[in-house]
Amino acid sequence: MYAVGETFYHEIFEEEYELHVIGDLMSGGKEYIIAEDFDGEKHAFIYDENEEELSHIEDEDEALEVMERWEMEYNGAASTDIGDWEDDEYYDREDSAAAEESYAEVDGLEEYDEDVDSFISGLLGGE
Repeated sequence: MYAVGETFYHEIFEEEYELHVIGDLMSGGKEYIIAEDFDGEKHAFIYDENEEELSHIEDEDEALEVMERWEMEYNGAASTDIGDWEDDEYYDREDSAAAEESYAEVDGLEEYDEDVDSFISGLLGGE
């Protein structure tokens, strides 16, 4: 019916909302649409393929369950905290090594500047 990124208008509790599709979910042979309004509030809809009708899920518990299933499917393993703190420690060491290298490069520039100054002085007749 609607693809992710599309905008549609729907009346919810006698008020028309402009909604943006942020996800869809197939579950139990039913198609669900997850949409967000301008206030960032998420709404769940069910699409009846036979009637070609989109209905707002008014039961908060059912809507929450659909949104939780969608979030689990959408986020997948990305939301899993693997607790690999050793990798973080490794990256901290890598960052400090990179910082030390950048200081070494600055020291090298000063030596380079001195060499350039001597070279230019030599060309101009030496001082």
